[in-house]
Amino acid sequence: MAFMANLPEDAMAIAMTRRADFSEIPIIDIGELGLDTPGETATIASIRHACENVGFFYAANNGIEASAFDRILAEGRRFFALSQAERDAVLLTNSAQYRGYLPIGARGSDTDRPRDLLESFNVGRELGPDDPFVREGKPLHGPNQWPAGLTGFREAVLDYYATMETLMRRLLDAVGLSMGLPRGALLEHYRQPITQLRLLHYPAQDDTIHDMIGARPHRDIGVITILLQDDVGGLEVLNNMGEWVVAPPLPGTLIINFGDMARRMTNDRFLAAQHRVVNRYGRERYSVPFFVNPDYDTVLTTLPQFAAEGATALYEPVHVGEFMHSFYRNLWPSAGKTVS
Repeated sequence: MAFMANLPEDAMAIAMTRRADFSEIPIIDIGELGLDTPGETATIASIRHACENVGFFYAANNGIEASAFDRILAEGRRFFALSQAERDAVLLTNSAQYRGYLPIGARGSDTDRPRDLLESFNVGRELGPDDPFVREGKPLHGPNQWPAGLTGFREAVLDYYATMETLMRRLLDAVGLSMGLPRGALLEHYRQPITQLRLLHYPAQDDTIHDMIGARPHRDIGVITILLQDDVGGLEVLNNMGEWVVAPPLPGTLIINFGDMARRMTNDRFLAAQHRVVNRYGRERYSVPFFVNPDYDTVLTTLPQFAAEGATALYEPVHVGEFMHSFYRNLWPSAGKTVS
């Protein structure tokens, strides 16, 4: 579970700095990323435009086979079809690394937080006991929880995880170039990134449910999120006019959005758009977001090219790992602790 910047109810329609009055999410062909061609240069320009004006784009021609998307969505359906007792056996609160299952409406210690009409299974990088960070007890590094008896599930999820980390590096290099960094510079902070994958299940919204929607309005906190959604729909993005713009499923594409860490790095030049999920379509919805955060010990600062010519940096430096761990620890204070 990647953590998010929560917004009060009355802030839903408040515009972010410089967000454009967009009416749709742009589609960008990323097939030439990494090729150092005129086509790649044009793609980088399109990505920067999307970063500065929308905060979201569809990544088309992303190099991932449709079968990989079908497989991970099928695994999500398999997991959420388990009995409640089988899902509860891998509750996130069992894990010191905040990995595992969260039931519908789970909100941790923050009882003022609106409840979401979704359930999730949360996965991080799979690290064994011999990993140096695990040996030294670095927070957020360690093993995942896996449901018993679900043959092939672990392997399928980790295969998709590896596919996303490969795509992540292509996208991050493009984002770095769009920020004016040299090729490869941004990747130096993603040697052992705190990446996270979630399998999400949204029941159909009906008239009997009045106090929850699929996912409350929020901004992601990382640099980028790579989202796979099924064919149901429900994702909506807020523009400057306070209008919710639908981001419908487009076959073969992934949705890329930018989070607060990208905003910090660019002094608010890149947007972290508010978004929500409202499952209005009478069917169960499944999606798989992959959250991209830098290495644990990265200190995130505003890049000098975005605070030049006397401009004031809007954000103080932040230690990525400590910031993320503090969030989880405050929300799930008993996670991973033995209860006598």
